[in-house]
Amino acid sequence: MNSMRDKFKVRGRVEITVSRGTPQITPGKLLFINKLSNKPIYDSIGIHVDPSKLISHETLENLVVNKGKDIVIEGLTTGNIDLIARMAIGDRGTIPSDSTVPKVPTSNLDVLYNEVYRADVDFFSLNTGGLVHEVEFVRTFSALDISITAFSNQANPVVNEVGLITADVITGVALPRPAVESPASPDADEQLFALRTFKSVPFESANEISVTIRYTIFIE
Repeated sequence: MNSMRDKFKVRGRVEITVSRGTPQITPGKLLFINKLSNKPIYDSIGIHVDPSKLISHETLENLVVNKGKDIVIEGLTTGNIDLIARMAIGDRGTIPSDSTVPKVPTSNLDVLYNEVYRADVDFFSLNTGGLVHEVEFVRTFSALDISITAFSNQANPVVNEVGLITADVITGVALPRPAVESPASPDADEQLFALRTFKSVPFESANEISVTIRYTIFIE
């Protein structure tokens, strides 16, 4: 007997752009304003960096953690809405002996290895209605905005992990929410949705380093 199966898998990819100074972010066509987050949703987001200021760029696969998968499934049945509204970076995403070798995260993680800073997503895009079913979340993290005391190694501040964070904007604090840096604790309703580790990026404020993350979540 023939069987028909359709993939329904939540996946993701992470585009990491490291530059001196802040890239120019160009949103595409405005689709609508999200009433829960009061944020505009666009059909695309462009990231533009002066080639002379570009340090590195890479695109990596992502891990949606178990809690993130639960949020998707529970939302289909309960109607409860936890928005992906925040993004966090950390500095212990590589193995201790080699800062260029990322750790391999597991699906049962519910926090970054060592979170340094989290803040609201800057830009959102949505692409549905055809063969592509995806959303993008873009945030630029600048070394100038983060206190050196937030890092686990203040003599050598680095960034090597990033996570998407959901927030309960119905019963919790409304958006926008203030940035949170270590050792302060974020709001209790915020939860890790997805995680990616990568090779360490030196994150010295003196060099005006920025890390721009384009985090894409899609269903296939």
